[in-house]
Amino acid sequence: MDQQKRLQQLLDRTTIQDVLNQYFRGLDRSDSSMVKACFTPDVISNYDGRSSLRSSQAKAQHGIDSLMNSLLTFKKHASGEWKITSHFMGNFQIEFTSDHTATTETYAIAHIVLPNEPNEPVVMRGFRYLDRWRKDADEWRICERTHTLDWSYSVPSQFAISTQERVNNLT
Repeated sequence: MDQQKRLQQLLDRTTIQDVLNQYFRGLDRSDSSMVKACFTPDVISNYDGRSSLRSSQAKAQHGIDSLMNSLLTFKKHASGEWKITSHFMGNFQIEFTSDHTATTETYAIAHIVLPNEPNEPVVMRGFRYLDRWRKDADEWRICERTHTLDWSYSVPSQFAISTQERVNNLT
């Protein structure tokens, strides 16, 4: 591989990681526009139904509006069922399949605080995103996503602010 192509792949890798970071940040700030911007309009997504926090009737979603309507985070934050979430991106593997397409496997851990006095429970989940990416107009976006839950457990919390307190602390 020539040096120019390798340099472009390094820049593309950084851009893709930035999009994933934006996705997790958008979830944790309950900012749907930030999350929506990470996907192509024609995205296909499939979230498995193994979590007690998601219906076991999981099915593929076609299109960005369908995906956004299926994401629980915004609904659970708005209803107060979830007090706050924190997502952490771990292992990340990328393979460029062409100059304008790539696949990634991203390991992540989510902490979800459920309001329930005293000792609000924290659900911890280990999962992976298997994503296909497409570069259009020099912007990388996820065009296909498979979410797979690998493990989950719950423990009592000792302290947790709310999502609104997190957002208010930004100013």
